[in-house]
Amino acid sequence: MRVLIAIDDSGCSKLAIDAVVNRHWSDATQFRVIHVVEPIVLQYGLIAPQAVELMIEAEQKLKKHGQEFVDKTTEKLQTLFGAQAVTGEILHGNVSDTIVEDAIEWQADLIVIGSHGRTGMDRMFLGSVAEKVINRAPCSVDVVKLKTVVTEKGAGAKVKVVESSRVN
Repeated sequence: MRVLIAIDDSGCSKLAIDAVVNRHWSDATQFRVIHVVEPIVLQYGLIAPQAVELMIEAEQKLKKHGQEFVDKTTEKLQTLFGAQAVTGEILHGNVSDTIVEDAIEWQADLIVIGSHGRTGMDRMFLGSVAEKVINRAPCSVDVVKLKTVVTEKGAGAKVKVVESSRVN
């Protein structure tokens, strides 16, 4: 089995990694950890051309931070599943498109991805990478998301994260 794990530096991705760690896999399973950096300059460079240099610098910092996160995650998984079974890479492009394209190219059997579980206006404006991946993926997708419980209702509602839940 070939398992593609798409991560960012969020609590949702940490839960997705934990889900991979806590699941039984055959000895022949191959894991590929990816983090996608969206090109900042292509999105905003035309709006403020004088800021292109700053945007390139910011993108380099994002890439470096992402590489550190991928390396850390890959090392963790390699200690559990073996160095030959786990690889990691930073990719560039639109996040959902790049995840799907990489799954096709790598011939993944499963994609594991975290989800913030946004709803309403947040989802409308921020989009849902997980939803886009589910709709276009060439294979099964395991979505690990935060499960929240409302502890008080009304204007001062309190929400706490109690555990992760998986949507297959």
